[in-house]
Amino acid sequence: MSPSREKVVVGMSGGVDSSVAAALLVEEGFEVEGLSLRLQPCQDDQENRSCCGIQGLACARAVADKLGIPHLVRDLRRRFAQVVLRGAWDDYARGRTPNPCVVCNRMVKFKALQERAEEIGATWIATGHHARVIGTGSAELLRGRDGDKDQAYFLCRLSREQLAMTRLPIGGLTKAEVRELARKLELPAAGRPESQDACLESLGLGFAEALRLRFGAPARPGEVVDTEGNVLGTHAGIHRFTIGQRRGLGIASGDRLHVVAIDHLQARVIATAEEQRLFSTSCVLSDVVWLSEAQAGQSFEAEVQIRSRHRAAGALIEPVVDRAVLVRFHDMQRAVTPGQAAAIYKGERLLGAGWIESAAGGLP
Repeated sequence: MSPSREKVVVGMSGGVDSSVAAALLVEEGFEVEGLSLRLQPCQDDQENRSCCGIQGLACARAVADKLGIPHLVRDLRRRFAQVVLRGAWDDYARGRTPNPCVVCNRMVKFKALQERAEEIGATWIATGHHARVIGTGSAELLRGRDGDKDQAYFLCRLSREQLAMTRLPIGGLTKAEVRELARKLELPAAGRPESQDACLESLGLGFAEALRLRFGAPARPGEVVDTEGNVLGTHAGIHRFTIGQRRGLGIASGDRLHVVAIDHLQARVIATAEEQRLFSTSCVLSDVVWLSEAQAGQSFEAEVQIRSRHRAAGALIEPVVDRAVLVRFHDMQRAVTPGQAAAIYKGERLLGAGWIESAAGGLP
């Protein structure tokens, strides 16, 4: 089918990436509609950076007008709060460190694009993520060309259905090339700064504390102890800590302490000056989603990325039980953190992803 006969709904934040993505789709001859999402009650002091604030929405509308395409704003604040924010707080309350952006992409942003595509009979959905999709039907997700801006990790839990109808027009471009295109096309978003996930900020409060206040949850203060159980001090709530953290512990010590574990049942934070205790040789992933059935139920070699700024590490992937796998790293990895998404790759190709449940096998 000719692109001129195909409709595509592109997510538009008002930023340069999504704006150029929309422009490229128009140039290819698609029938394009822009969709912006309001996720948070954005405040005035956030407007210049927020992905869903007044300035962002206004810029998305201006870009749509420049391109001559329709533009729709959908209010998804309730869904975002229930699915992303509530889920993130539940993780913090259990001593885990959530990954709200990974959840949001599948359950809110791409879902909203799918819904709108169904409403207007669009074949495709699109975003300005720095990643690439190849193939149709059994589509594959690859890292973006710009290694410094690659965002495949944040899309690691998209469903096969979502991926099969997704186009990522800027995945083959560097960030510099995207900005140059925006300038050449004279797009209103050409000079806008990146949003930096401002939809997760809250008036200077830490994300976890803002969530606690939002949901009226108890702080659950408790003890900070060493690995032998000796009390080092107290803390104001386990939600304020994550594995590997060394600042803000509130402990007067001659040694630099690192958080190595969080016991949510006893509201205890375990810290140590022995940094080697942060390293693990393995971890268990739960609720693994595969982009291909070829990996399910068998052991294989791959690379695993355990957080957004982590360099994927070689590992053996072994099935454990239904939708769970054991990752055996070839080299020990630092601060393997429960609650984070772990993306499984073969080179540039994403194979699947799961949630880190536990880590083991560190140095004594």
